Parts: sequence; C-alpha cells; structure tokens
Amino acid sequence: MINGVWSRNTVGWVIAAALLPPLAVLLLEQGAPAALRITMALAVIAGWQLAFRIGAGVPMSPTAALTAVAVGVLASGEMAIWQLALAVTFGTVLGELVFGGWGRNVLSPAVVTLAFAFVSFPEIRHAPAGPWVALACAPAAILLMATGILSWRVLAASGTALVAAALAFDGELDTMPVLGGIAFGLVFLVGDPVSSPSTAAGRTLYGALTGALMGYLGHQYGALGAPQTIVFAALLTSIFAPLLDHAVIAARAYRRRLWHG
Repeated sequence: MINGVWSRNTVGWVIAAALLPPLAVLLLEQGAPAALRITMALAVIAGWQLAFRIGAGVPMSPTAALTAVAVGVLASGEMAIWQLALAVTFGTVLGELVFGGWGRNVLSPAVVTLAFAFVSFPEIRHAPAGPWVALACAPAAILLMATGILSWRVLAASGTALVAAALAFDGELDTMPVLGGIAFGLVFLVGDPVSSPSTAAGRTLYGALTGALMGYLGHQYGALGAPQTIVFAALLTSIFAPLLDHAVIAARAYRRRLWHG
C-alpha cells in the first residue's frame, strides 16, 4: 500500500492486474478501435516515462495502464492521433511526472488526461460503457479492497450518495446503459489511493461529495453516468481531498483540547 506496507511499484502492478477484467470486456465489445486507443496511449506514456527516467531519474510505473485503459473506457469517441497524444501528454507530464512520479502526484493522471480531452475537444462525443464493463469491475474492486488499495469507505459513500442524489434530483435511477462508466469511474478514478484522502472520515466525506456531485452534474446536463460527469466530479473533489484531511485532523485536535482542557 501507499502507506509503506507495499512499495509504490507493487501497488502499481496490483492496479494493473485489477484492470484486466474490464480491459478484456472492453476489447470484446469494441474491438480494434479500443485496442488502438489504448495502445497509442500506452506508447505516449511510455515515451514520457522513459524521458523523465533518463532526464530526472523519475521511476517508471505500471500505473500507466490505468490512464490508457481509462482512455479506452471513457473516451470512446473518434479522437485524432494528435488529439489523443496531446491529452495523454498533458495528463501524464503535468498530472504525474513533474511531481516525481506516481505516488507523489496530487491528482490522478487518468483524470487529468480525460478532463483535458473533454475540455479541449468538446465536439467529440463519447459513448459511456455498458453493464458488462460494470460487471468486470466487480472482481477488480474486490481485489483492490482486499489489498487495501481501494477504500471501501470511498466506494460505499460515493455509490450511496450518487443513488441518493439521482433520486432526489430526477426521481428515478436509470443507470443500466451507463453503468460501466460509473463503476469504472468509482473504482479506478474516484478510488485512486493517491488522490483520495488518507483519513477514514476524510474518505467518507470525499466519497459522499463525489457521488453527490456526480448526481448533480448528471441532473444539470441530463447525462448521469456520462464520461464527462464522472471525470469532472472526480477532478473537483480530488482537488479538495487534502482540505478534507486537514479539516478532519483539525477537528480531532480540537476535540482533544476540549477533552483535556
């Protein structure tokens, strides 16, 4: 785990292994187009990782697979090669490598990559992944929770808040056509162990805030479960993750002062 029980490299390989079931389903459903997007993303990331390895000694990381598969799952539109390369470059370099590599970054490079793609090329339409990808995310979530990489508090709070917000805003919950994107986003983007809070209470607040924001954005734009809804909710709440941890720690210190004062 990131807390020192496991090395960052080992955590990266576990995450890469957890990606295999949704990756297999994605390739079966979409075939060559998805394989091409993922291969191109991996090639660009590997090139930048190698450049930073040679130039600055930043270790290479298997978590490059997460960004590549996230592009395959959530950015299914017909992006030109230069558009894909630009988005992956921005997310990998500015979201991860300039901080010294994965484990030291503030935001998930996969989230930064997708957010850049959605903002820079809004004319490209991206179809959300369906229920089979969601089913494939189940063993991934089990593996990541069993190894302590994915916090069950984040997953439970975000899923519960998403359902509650969707019902509160729309009065119904029709997520079956977009369930794959939601499941992948919650497990691999929202549940990212680096960009999410480290305290138990902070994780619960973070998950609840993300799920509620996904429900709200889905209501505002009529696209619950759309890739943009998932990614922007994850991006906004990740920015405030350190603040949530700070608030939790400050509240604990205040309670101790009252107790002993």
